Amino acid sequence: MKKFVDESWLVLILGVVFAVMLAGAQTGLQAKIVANEAEALNTAVSEVVPGVVDKEELTIDGNKVFRCLNAEGKLAGWAVQAVGPGFIDKITIVVGLAPAFDKFTGVKTLKHTETPGLGNKIDTKGELNFYPLQYTGMKATVPLALVKAKTGAENEIQAITGATYSSQYVMDIVNDVIERVRPKLIEQR
Repeated sequence: MKKFVDESWLVLILGVVFAVMLAGAQTGLQAKIVANEAEALNTAVSEVVPGVVDKEELTIDGNKVFRCLNAEGKLAGWAVQAVGPGFIDKITIVVGLAPAFDKFTGVKTLKHTETPGLGNKIDTKGELNFYPLQYTGMKATVPLALVKAKTGAENEIQAITGATYSSQYVMDIVNDVIERVRPKLIEQR
């Protein structure tokens, strides 16, 4: 026991040194982190609203909302940033809406910590992953429904095999933000 007490000073000093190093790295890189997050948001807005050249930022019901304009200065659509619970931690997404608020133009996941190889498919596109592409063209006037296999009914989103919870959480975030923000956007029109 005496040896443990005599040598514990090394563990304490190393703990303090590493804590100071981590705090310094966080402080030194904070501006870069904020810039990268802003760039990711701008890219996501451009992906979910086709033809956007300029945008105006609003805050509605605690969500960032972007009024997206095309090259002629006309309304190209709306983009709404939303955050909600995920399987492991929070999921941040951007939802695109048509100018008339009646259809989704896309959904893009900005930030998540879902399970690699399963839940992380909520933000990847490609031949084998159709999940994010399903939202494009769906009606924004009725809630979306998650299904394991499509039946042909209106507004069905097929879950990712092995990641049903992650699929459900994204869809819940989309349904929630549309239910809260869409009526307020219509009022502002």
